[in-house]
Amino acid sequence: MENDTAWQNELARRARIYEDIEASGRFEGTMSALDYAAVTALTLVLVVAFWIWGA
Repeated sequence: MENDTAWQNELARRARIYEDIEASGRFEGTMSALDYAAVTALTLVLVVAFWIWGA
């Protein structure tokens, strides 16, 4: 029973944290369009480089 109460308190604490993050609009670690473009470019460069290397 004690574990249930502790777990309920932990869930409530986590819910408050996520509500605070959502209310402030600060989603740390989210990727921007620039990040997606950089990942796409890197993938393309690696694919072409390995294709040339294997040819």
